[in-house]
Amino acid sequence: MGVATFMDNTNGQNSYDEFTLNFRIEEDIPIEPQEMQKYNYEFAGNRTVCNVVAVEGVRVLQYKIPATLPLEQFLRKQLYKGEFLSILENILNQLLYFDENGMPSRKILLNIHYMYIELSTLAIQLIYMPIDKKFSDCNVTKFIQTFISKVRFANRECVDCVDKILQYLDSRLMFNLGEFYHFILSLEEESIAEEDREPVTNETTVLATSANYSNPIPYLLRCKTNELIAILKTEFMVGKSADADYQINDNRKVSRRHCTFRISNGECYIRDNNSTNHTFINGKLIQPEFEIMLQNDDYIRLGDEEFRYWVR
Repeated sequence: MGVATFMDNTNGQNSYDEFTLNFRIEEDIPIEPQEMQKYNYEFAGNRTVCNVVAVEGVRVLQYKIPATLPLEQFLRKQLYKGEFLSILENILNQLLYFDENGMPSRKILLNIHYMYIELSTLAIQLIYMPIDKKFSDCNVTKFIQTFISKVRFANRECVDCVDKILQYLDSRLMFNLGEFYHFILSLEEESIAEEDREPVTNETTVLATSANYSNPIPYLLRCKTNELIAILKTEFMVGKSADADYQINDNRKVSRRHCTFRISNGECYIRDNNSTNHTFINGKLIQPEFEIMLQNDDYIRLGDEEFRYWVR
């Protein structure tokens, strides 16, 4: 039997919470049913489901991926230490699952182009190919180094953490996945201990960030562009005006000072500033100058400009 090739022929998003990914496989490539069963079992935050289906007469592996963004898109924003370590831990935890269940790592698409993230939990969805086919060897160390090179770090604390990881990798003659996973856990424990030692300060205009999210950062996801917008001030105004904290200059339905987000006592509130085309939360109109407390995953519409609110 000849070795067939497979290819990604669809990478579309059905909704804001699910992607569909299709890989074409030749008819003579056998499916590994036990591997598919193990992959379709929810594990380590991975809830992706794989099935063999026909798309326009072509046999494909179809993946239904519950996620908010491609990881590649998420990495365009700056990461703080806690976010970075949590994402890396989630990936390593899944790699351990594959290893413990006899699922070869070479069948995992260890490429951020094929990884997806759920914003509310930072859970990562990895793609595994449950087919009987020759794959190239998988180099986990090289993937980790490549992943780190793609990250934009928010502060010196995160850069120092990465230096420790790279030093760890350089000092090991042989890479051991389990040992490295526990090393990452130890870095997370250090972050929590450092946070516990930090003095508590009063609220300031610019919100502080912390490794273990005791002071979480609220974000807006602009649905049209998949842009992540961090709300880093206690008063954060959105609109077309040049003095807006986030300026929208490509939508005529958005007013100059359309709405304001306000952080108080660990909660985020939104207020419509008498905008022309109004502000809506989960499809419901909110009254001007009246503050509404936001919940994680709320959908916000400014005129016809859609956002999703999330906090981590």
